[in-house]
Amino acid sequence: MIAEDRQPPPGPARRGNHAIWLGPAVTFCGAVSYFTVFVEYPTLRDFPWVNLPLVLVGVALSALGLWRAFRRSSVFRGKRLGAVGVALSLFLGGLFFFYVFAYSYRLPAPTPTSRTLSDVQDFVLTDHGGKPFRLGELRGHKVVLIFYRGHW
Repeated sequence: MIAEDRQPPPGPARRGNHAIWLGPAVTFCGAVSYFTVFVEYPTLRDFPWVNLPLVLVGVALSALGLWRAFRRSSVFRGKRLGAVGVALSLFLGGLFFFYVFAYSYRLPAPTPTSRTLSDVQDFVLTDHGGKPFRLGELRGHKVVLIFYRGHW
C-alpha cells in the first residue's frame, strides 16, 4: 500500500489565530509607549488616555485568541501559545496598571525633619497671574508646599 492511502481524507484547513500573537504585541506597545512617548505630555502622563485603551484592547485580543483556540479547535490553532499570550498580556497589563494607578502616586516617607512643625524662611514666588506672593503673608497658618514637576 502507498503511504498516501493511509492518511485521513482532508478536512477543512486550519487557520492561524492572529489574535494570539497580536494581543500581547498590542499590550506591550501600549505599556511601553507610555514610558517612551506619552510621558512627555502632561495630559497623557497624568491619565493614560491613549495607553489605557491600547492595553485593554491587547488583553481582550489575547483572550479572544485563546477563546477561539479552545472553542473552535478544529478551525483555529494555538491552545498553548494562546495561554502563554493571555498570561503575558495580563502580566504586562497588571504591571502597567500598578505603575500608573498605584506606584506613581506614592509619596516619599516622611523624614524626622518633615514631621516637625517649623518656621520656614520667607521667600517670594509668583502666582499663576504673575503677581509676587510672599510666604510670610501666611505666618501663623499651617502651610504645605507642593512643587509640581509639570510644565504649563
